[in-house]
Amino acid sequence: MREEKLRFSAVAGQFYPEEKRELERMIDGFLKEVKIPEIEGEVFGLILPHAGYVFSGFVAAHGFKLISEKNFKDVILIGDSHYEYFDGVSIWEKGFWETPLGKIRVNEELAQKILSYSKRFFAKDSAHLFEHSLEVQLPFLQKVLKDFEIVPIIFGSENKDWEDLAKAILNSMDKNTLIIASSDLSHYPPYEVAKKVDSETIEAILKCEPREFSKKMEELKEKFPDVDTFACAQDSIKTILKISKQKKAKAKLLKYQNSGDTVFGDKFQVVGYSAICFYV
Repeated sequence: MREEKLRFSAVAGQFYPEEKRELERMIDGFLKEVKIPEIEGEVFGLILPHAGYVFSGFVAAHGFKLISEKNFKDVILIGDSHYEYFDGVSIWEKGFWETPLGKIRVNEELAQKILSYSKRFFAKDSAHLFEHSLEVQLPFLQKVLKDFEIVPIIFGSENKDWEDLAKAILNSMDKNTLIIASSDLSHYPPYEVAKKVDSETIEAILKCEPREFSKKMEELKEKFPDVDTFACAQDSIKTILKISKQKKAKAKLLKYQNSGDTVFGDKFQVVGYSAICFYV
């Protein structure tokens, strides 16, 4: 019998509860509180945060409530590495990912199709083993979708690989494919500064123009030199923006808040979170 490749949970008990019933109660609680607007079109993509659930879970729940009970069969998860830096893009190409809610199968055929698009795409398991930005999306997905498979993708460094990845995904996706770009917004400014910075970043994202977004990031560096990061997965954001531009899609902000809006966060140094959907 062939032994299946398995990626174990790395951040259960840290970013979200390790115990199944507690995790389900937390997610159900977030989803129950969420109110989402009507979207006049078919959703195919989301930008969602990846902090600990006590900080960003309520924001993330807005995106997951929107896709609840939808017929997505494949979810392409895109993030930028927080732990291991390398030149290129790593795709987990087969097997399963595990959370306290069970195992999720990787769509091997879809993963191989994307992998084959560029020599700069490869399978590098170590890039995924301790990375939280994709894993934290999975328990929510397990609660809102019935039958789905995943393709986890991680950028190793900032470069132009996002252009080829967008093309590869466009060539591989169908109407039952969901794309999630995992990104938090500003890192560690005071509360009011974060609101100003993040509003400009979100405004740029909603235009669905990747190069305009890049330009805005450079402008913000000059306007707010004391802010550490304006969006921590810019290549992932640019990927979904390029896909959206090619599809002539629209974008809508579902929810914004920062860690200072939670009972667990102070207002001296905060991190910003948004849930944004893309639809045609």
